[in-house]
Amino acid sequence: MALSTGGRLMAGLMMVLSIAAFIFVLQLAVPGEPRAAGGRVNPHDWSAKDKCSICHKSAMPALKIDSVTVCTHCHEGYIGNHPVTKHPIGKRPEINISRRMPLDADGKLVCYTCHDTHNRSDFPNMLRIGYLQLCSACHRGY
Repeated sequence: MALSTGGRLMAGLMMVLSIAAFIFVLQLAVPGEPRAAGGRVNPHDWSAKDKCSICHKSAMPALKIDSVTVCTHCHEGYIGNHPVTKHPIGKRPEINISRRMPLDADGKLVCYTCHDTHNRSDFPNMLRIGYLQLCSACHRGY
């Protein structure tokens, strides 16, 4: 029985999807360096101990420079373009902040106030808590 043009297109599409799925599964099964978007080595991976020096001094957990500069060194696209750019990053908040949202040693809002820098929380976008609970963790009435 001959396939129609639509049937051939569907068969071709299924073949392409099967190959893509196989490659994806193969990549999961083959160990390698953790990668960030764009193929760069991901220093956020807790298990990649040889990458700690990208952000940290040898006297762990001290950072090489202030935490905001450490983050924006690689995430420069978020300077002024972050979903929450209205937040006073690098400044002391004027409201009480939940204990689960840590401030830096000087009591200032920094990237890791909302983000789990080593992604141990397993929330999307490396958030400390779920996105829908993020605002209400500090702001009442959200």
